[in-house]
Amino acid sequence: MKTPPKIEAKIEDEFAASARAWSPEAVYYWDSHLPRYRYFAGLLGDLGARQAFDRVLDIGMGFQTLLLRKLLPESQIDCLGVYHDPRFSPEGKSAFLPGDLNKLAHESGPGNLAGGYDLIVFMEVLEHLYTPPDLVLRYLSSLLSAGGVIVVTTPNAAWLKNRLKMLRGRNPFETLRANPSDMGHIREYTAAELEAAFAGTGLRKVRAERRGLYRFNNPKDKFYSWIADITHPSLRRTLVAVYRKEGLVPGQTGPVRP
Repeated sequence: MKTPPKIEAKIEDEFAASARAWSPEAVYYWDSHLPRYRYFAGLLGDLGARQAFDRVLDIGMGFQTLLLRKLLPESQIDCLGVYHDPRFSPEGKSAFLPGDLNKLAHESGPGNLAGGYDLIVFMEVLEHLYTPPDLVLRYLSSLLSAGGVIVVTTPNAAWLKNRLKMLRGRNPFETLRANPSDMGHIREYTAAELEAAFAGTGLRKVRAERRGLYRFNNPKDKFYSWIADITHPSLRRTLVAVYRKEGLVPGQTGPVRP
């Protein structure tokens, strides 16, 4: 199967120009998360060498939505989220699916989704939910096709800066916000907690990593990130988890292996 291309410089330039046209906040977000987008493009290339992603579900809307369209131009890329953002609006056969994953705490699911997705992209969303992660991941796993893959990234609660703050008697986590449209980080997780949340999904682990995928804009945090990178992975800022649903992929004669 054809491997999706790595992210190209011209794509980065195009997205950076769009961010500048939108707002300073968009510029900051694109620049801060560029290492994650580069990593994701490479990961998608590795996974795509083994199977096709004809139907993709992107949780939330953002630059990764645009990136998915560039890397998988023939795929159906649906977006599930609470708010529709026209800057990242789906095109063609893709669709925006309104739904709130927080409702899983007291409902069966955020709307009537057909499922059957070959890839679910769940990046930098889990920390914004107040619903237990095991409920969320079990629901998303039910939307995967046989052999389908879910990619999760979320901040590492135990990264170096947070540990140092705790040692000084300071709470490293932000306070709850009163704004329902921007509640901030409700809960960050450790690598062990994220793995435990996947335990009841029936999915098989393909990859679990801790990486420095956030570009900080101040010298102190840059220093913390550098120290984490050269010492031990457990101190890095970002958790990455890739899990696969067992089963045969169309066109395959046996289960897809990592």
